[in-house]
Amino acid sequence: MTKDVLESDKNAVKLTIITINYNNNEGLIKTIESIINQTWTDFEFIIIDGGSTDDSLSTLNKYDKYINYWVSEKDKGIYDAMNKAIQIAKGKYLNFMNSGDFFYTNTILEEIKSNFSNNVGVLYGDAMFFCDEWDDKLIKMPSTLTFTHFLTDGLCHQASFIKRDLFFKHFFYSLEYKIVSDWGFFVYVLCKKNESYQHLEKIICYYDYSGISSVPENIPPGLLERKVFLKKHFPLFYDDFTCDVNRTFDRRMQKVIKIKDSRFLWKILKYWTSIFLFVLPKQKENDWS
Repeated sequence: MTKDVLESDKNAVKLTIITINYNNNEGLIKTIESIINQTWTDFEFIIIDGGSTDDSLSTLNKYDKYINYWVSEKDKGIYDAMNKAIQIAKGKYLNFMNSGDFFYTNTILEEIKSNFSNNVGVLYGDAMFFCDEWDDKLIKMPSTLTFTHFLTDGLCHQASFIKRDLFFKHFFYSLEYKIVSDWGFFVYVLCKKNESYQHLEKIICYYDYSGISSVPENIPPGLLERKVFLKKHFPLFYDDFTCDVNRTFDRRMQKVIKIKDSRFLWKILKYWTSIFLFVLPKQKENDWS
C-alpha cells in the first residue's frame, strides 16, 4: 500500500527524516512519536517498510497524517530501503532514524535547526546507546575526524545529517555490503573526497544497540566487509596503517565470539562485566571519548 503526497514543485525542505522498518512495530511507534513530537516540525517525514507482517501496517495507517510518504513492500535489505527514501526525499539534509531509535529530546531539532542553513556536507552529533543488557552509554564523537577514527569506529547515522546532494555526487549506499554501507559512505566522502563536516556538540538520539551492526554474530562479517571496502578504496592506507589495528581487533572479537557460543562462559563474562561496571567510578559525560 502506498501514499504519495509529495508535490513535485514544492520548495525544497531543509530536512528529511527517513525511517526504515521491518516487523518492529513497537520500535516504529517509539520512533514516530519521537519525530512528530519535535517542537520544530518544518521537515519531511518518510517511512520505508519492508513488507512487515506484524502490526506495523496498522501503525502506519494510524499515523498516516503525520507522514509525508510511506510505502510497505518487499525490498533487498536495509540499504535498499534507505536508497529508496533518498531517491524521493526533498530535504537538503537527510537523517536516518530507523525504527527503534529516537531523538534524545523533543527540542533537539529546534536546537540545531540553524545548522541546516549552512553548506556543510555532514553534520553529526553524539548518541546515547541503549540495549537490554546494560545501562545507557553516551558515545561522544570527536570534533576532528581522522582516518584512524574510522578504522575502528564511525559515525552514528541516526545522529547525523547528510547533504542529500552527496549521494548523487558520489554514490548511494552499496548493496554489496549488508552491514557497513553507511560506514563506508562516511569514510569515502569524508576521508577520500574531503567533503566538509561539523560536530554539533549535542546528543542527537537514542540508538538501539541491538541493531544489525551491533549484535555479536554480525561483528565478524562486519569486520570482513570493512576490510573489503578499505582494500577497494584505500589500498595503500590499508596496507600501511590498518593491518596491526585490525589484527588486534580481530583477535579480541574472535575471543568474544567464542565465549558467546558457550552459554556458560557467556553468563560468566556478563556476570563479571556487571561487577566491574558496578565498582567502576562513574564517569562524567565529558569523559567519554
